[in-house]
Amino acid sequence: MKNQIQMNANNFFLILFLLHSTLSFSQKQVDVFFVLEKENTDYLFTGNLDENINYITLFNRKDYEFHRKKVIEAKKEGKYFFDKESGTDNLNINVSKLTFEIISSKKIELTNCNLNNLKLVNYKWLNENSWKKIAKQPYDYKNIYFLYKIKENVYKSYKVGLTLVAY
Repeated sequence: MKNQIQMNANNFFLILFLLHSTLSFSQKQVDVFFVLEKENTDYLFTGNLDENINYITLFNRKDYEFHRKKVIEAKKEGKYFFDKESGTDNLNINVSKLTFEIISSKKIELTNCNLNNLKLVNYKWLNENSWKKIAKQPYDYKNIYFLYKIKENVYKSYKVGLTLVAY
């Protein structure tokens, strides 16, 4: 009888352990949201988000400003050349960027309370995770949405696809 009780207790703890492990490692993937800010110190984006656009590109701000400074210097010295066909110049300075294809967009209303209930991510997270689906690496998000504030409590929501360019 004592062995049977001990066996039942062992089975109970084994089942409890397996159930906990399964629930812990198979958490549901959720949508993540990135709030676009014009004056962010880590990145900048070009283009007018109020227009109908197909892509959103985030440039690393430090790389972008360094390149812009070198372009101004090269132009003053008469050593700058830009090839319109390839979209490159003769400075050979890599500007890190992430380009996202816009799948859909719509205007939504969000209060601060609603915004805080979303799974918000930052630029560092985008750099570290947004490319994982296309590279078939393990990822923990369902979809990525960019939010751009139009006016108080009104945002334009962009559902974006995979990172197209990252260098």
